[in-house]
Amino acid sequence: MKKIIFGFAAVAFSLLISDQSHAHGDEEQRITIEQEGSGHYQAGQIEYAFQLFDTESKKPLSDQDLNESHTKKLHFIAYDAALKEFNHVHPTFDGKIWTATLNLPVSGNYFLWAQGELADKTEFSSFVQVMLMGGAAENPIIPVGDVRTGSDANTKIVLAGNKIKAGKMAMLGFTVTRTDGLEPVLSPYLGAFAHVIATPMDGDDLTHVHPQAGNKPNTGMLHATFPAAGDYRLWIQLMDRGELKTVPLSVTVSK
Repeated sequence: MKKIIFGFAAVAFSLLISDQSHAHGDEEQRITIEQEGSGHYQAGQIEYAFQLFDTESKKPLSDQDLNESHTKKLHFIAYDAALKEFNHVHPTFDGKIWTATLNLPVSGNYFLWAQGELADKTEFSSFVQVMLMGGAAENPIIPVGDVRTGSDANTKIVLAGNKIKAGKMAMLGFTVTRTDGLEPVLSPYLGAFAHVIATPMDGDDLTHVHPQAGNKPNTGMLHATFPAAGDYRLWIQLMDRGELKTVPLSVTVSK
C-alpha cells in the first residue's frame, strides 16, 4: 500500500502547503473494514456496524489503538457510485463494535472509507462497498465534468480555473461568498481551515486534503495531486457562520 501522508502542521496564512492522504482500491489494505452481519442495507438513516481488523497484528482495533487525527479517532466517508450522495461522519466505539450513523436515502452501490492513525503513527485509509436498497431511485452514473462553482444553502465556492495534470501537484485557490448578501464568516472544521475529499469516476481512489487559509478571510488554497487523468468529484467542507457546509465541485484532469 502506498504511504498515506497526513500533515499536522498548524494552519498559517503564510504557509500554503496542504497535507494529503491518498489510497487506491488496487492496493493491499493493512486495516480492513469487517461488516457486522450480512446482506444489504435499507437506504435511509443507517447504523453501519463494523470492526476494524489489523492484518499484521491479526487483531481487531479499539478506540485505544488509534490516535486522534484532526480531532477525531476515526473518519468515515461514504459516497455512491454516481458521486452524488456524500457523508463524512465519525463512528463511535462501544467496547466491541464501531458504529457509523449515515444518512443515505438513495439506493445504489456505495463506497465506505475508514481513515485514521494507528498508535504507532501509521496512517490508514481503507474501504468496502455496500449495496443500499429500498430508497430513492439510484443516481445514474454520468461524467461529472469540470464544474468549479457550487453551493450549499447560502454558501458559494468558486474554485480557480487552473489546468490540472495527472501526477503533478496542483495549486488551486478558492473563494467563498454568500448569496444572501451577508459576508461569510469562516472558522476551523475538525482542526483545519477546510476539508476536501476527491475521488475519480470509478470511486475506488480517495484523496483527502486540508486547505490552508488564503490571504483574505474568505479565500483558501489547496495543494493536491490527482494520480490519473479523468473527471474527479470534489466535496469541500467548511464552517460558515457556525454551520457546516458541504459544497460539491468537479475538475477534469489531463494527462
